Amino acid sequence: MERTTTSMDAVGLQIQQYPIEELISHPRNYRRHPEDQIDHLAKSISEHGFYRPVVIANDSTILAGHGIVSAAKRLGMTTVPAVVLDVGPDDAKALKILTGDNELGRLAEIDDRALSEILREIKSVDELLGTGFDASMLANLVMVSRPQSEINDINEAADWVGMPDYEPVTQPLKLIVSFDSAEDRRVFMQLVDFDPSKMKEKETMSVWWPQREREDPSSLRFEETDNG
Repeated sequence: MERTTTSMDAVGLQIQQYPIEELISHPRNYRRHPEDQIDHLAKSISEHGFYRPVVIANDSTILAGHGIVSAAKRLGMTTVPAVVLDVGPDDAKALKILTGDNELGRLAEIDDRALSEILREIKSVDELLGTGFDASMLANLVMVSRPQSEINDINEAADWVGMPDYEPVTQPLKLIVSFDSAEDRRVFMQLVDFDPSKMKEKETMSVWWPQREREDPSSLRFEETDNG
């Protein structure tokens, strides 16, 4: 297939429309791209095009952009913008590009609260597909980026995100019971119909109160004191 030069990048390298069928996945690429990531990448490409070119070695082996190529294939594209470097796939420079493409992003510092604000704004007018998030992931992000005084639980987080179909989670009531001795604990556990043999002498365990017919079941949590 004929390749055409479309532009020059910032350092003067030619960006070509390169035939996807000629591209080779690097055999030493250690990062995999699951289906949900490809879904997001494909959505982004279909809406906004390519943010940057794929980088390939002189034998058409992909050095950077494996996920992008997979997404482009899913969309039925026949070419991708690519920069061809005059290096072999196992050259130190090539391996550095392969590693950098996979790892440099992890060094960024992320303001999760600011990210949640952006995602919420997007969700108010559009779907989140193409951002790497869905509504449930956004609700969890809201939970971890805000104090309890602001977002008390996952139900409030889902409401903040705007999830009308979200089924509220009923938080069980909890009670911490302390004992002066292991024998006192054993007797109490028999009263609540829990087999004490399932529990080690110094173990902490949470159990459900057996009367499940009540609307709000209780949770009993047993903890050792210094005395037993």
